[in-house]
Amino acid sequence: MKTENQRGISIVLPCYNPLPGWCGTLEDHIRELNAKLPDSVVQYIISNDGSTRLDRTHVAALSRIPNVVFLDNAVNEGKGSAIRKGTLRAEGDIIVYTDIDFPFGTEPIVEMVKIFEENPNCWFVYGNRSAEYFKKLPLKRRLFSKGLHLMNRLFLNKHITDTQAGIKGLRREVLPEVQGTKTNTFVFEVELIRKLIRKGVGIEKVEVSANSSIVFSDFSMKVLFREAVNFARITILGGLWNDLS
Repeated sequence: MKTENQRGISIVLPCYNPLPGWCGTLEDHIRELNAKLPDSVVQYIISNDGSTRLDRTHVAALSRIPNVVFLDNAVNEGKGSAIRKGTLRAEGDIIVYTDIDFPFGTEPIVEMVKIFEENPNCWFVYGNRSAEYFKKLPLKRRLFSKGLHLMNRLFLNKHITDTQAGIKGLRREVLPEVQGTKTNTFVFEVELIRKLIRKGVGIEKVEVSANSSIVFSDFSMKVLFREAVNFARITILGGLWNDLS
């Protein structure tokens, strides 16, 4: 239970068919982050997005850990949907969402918390991936990411260098903007950042690098086409959505 002098931090972890060993890896990261934030009560929200190969004994074990919440969404709707549902259960004043395997480790989360503490005018922090990260990506994902970088600069803000790193932090006051997004897929973050820019919210970034153990999956052409269409809806055709006009 959080005392009056403790920070409340919620970590939302979208989850879809994680790799074998994910449960032990997650427990390790929970212990590590709790040790790095001893003055905070950290809540962990696993937002399962219709996974078909989760070991329920692992889920039961995780649910017994203090401050761990497991949301079992039966239908796979996409990362955006999983994050929105997860943030609905968030109790912290600071909310961070990252992938279930903590691809950038726990240190960027500590950095985000520090930024929010030191800069009251910052309301949203995004991860900015290093050049080394992109070298590790499969070719199709690398080309898509580079193309998205260019489009972000054209249609969002030239100072926003990376929208797709799998880690973001925000103050609780920004939750209505998260819940107001409509995109369910990976590029929902483009919609969210577009909303925040138009609202004039203070945004900062932290530099992130991928863990050496991370295994990158490739995207099919179908997924890439779907994401490109969603990006066009959000940016070029954004005026069709009343809340973005």
